[in-house]
Amino acid sequence: MLIFTSIAIAAFLLVAGSFLFGHDHDVGHDHDGGDAGHDGDASDGEPTISIFSTKVVATLFMGFGAAGAIARSYQMGYLTASIIGLLSGVVLGGVMYGILTVFVRQQASSLVSTSSAVGCTGTVTVSIGENSLGEVGLDVQGQYATYLARSRDGASIAKGQLVRVVKTMGSELVVETETQTATRQR
Repeated sequence: MLIFTSIAIAAFLLVAGSFLFGHDHDVGHDHDGGDAGHDGDASDGEPTISIFSTKVVATLFMGFGAAGAIARSYQMGYLTASIIGLLSGVVLGGVMYGILTVFVRQQASSLVSTSSAVGCTGTVTVSIGENSLGEVGLDVQGQYATYLARSRDGASIAKGQLVRVVKTMGSELVVETETQTATRQR
């Protein structure tokens, strides 16, 4: 019984600690990067919960230890207590997974992927020099944001000019003026 109780207590401490200190390690994340024009997304930007999350696995162990200790207190053998503990742990881990999934779905995110800007129209807020960077402000998914930008053909674009985003290079936008877009579409 001491083994099961020890497992339950250790798992409880792990669950409590992960709720107090580890909330940000159980969700998905997004990563944009690359200087050579590569845009890498590690996920779709939405937080997710895994069945292998610290909280879910520790809850499984906590259920295993507690149910095993209760079964041993009723004079059941170690094998029977282990089976009861395992079944109880799987049920409790599933319940924890369900609860965490509900919590994550309730969260709102203000993250906007840079690739979502492709096709949007914006205004140059800091002029784009010849073969250099400037800044463009635009609405992406209902949120106004500014991005570093360069022109598609390397030409300069004056401040205040309307531009359309044609592609992304890492966290930078590649833009062209509205007149270039209209000419290209003919």
